[in-house]
Amino acid sequence: MKKLIVLAILALSFTNCEKQELNDTEQNFIEAKVIGTWELYRDENLESVIDEWTGTAWTNKDEWYQNTRENSQIILEFKADNTFVDRYADVEVASGTWSILNDGRFYFDYLQNEESINNKLTQRRYITIHCDNTYSVEIENNDRVIYYYRKMGTAECSDLIEYNVD
Repeated sequence: MKKLIVLAILALSFTNCEKQELNDTEQNFIEAKVIGTWELYRDENLESVIDEWTGTAWTNKDEWYQNTRENSQIILEFKADNTFVDRYADVEVASGTWSILNDGRFYFDYLQNEESINNKLTQRRYITIHCDNTYSVEIENNDRVIYYYRKMGTAECSDLIEYNVD
């Protein structure tokens, strides 16, 4: 009997340590952060550039560069049914699905036709939300580029973001 009580206490203690499931209201609130129409306004790229001449060879160094994109018309629209559309202006160029990981990060994956795979779209994209209307996107296994999006018709919250280039 004592063994059963000890086992029950251990089972309860492990259950209490598990991550609590989100209720529907909490889940809807979290998902509402990504649902909407977003426009690319900036990207940053880590480029290898020539640094200096050593007398026998040129050395290289990595340096961040940024592109500001006013009215870029590069648009991601995330929908409540966990799908998204990637558009250039009004033309759909790709689509896929999005979701949330157990650690709270959002991600999206492009759907592709097996007959014509675009290798640029095979990696998962991770979303970092900076405020209600701005997020950045990083590509899995690629730490050399970051894309920044803002909700259509809003100004980004740049003062809350640590850009690599000022």
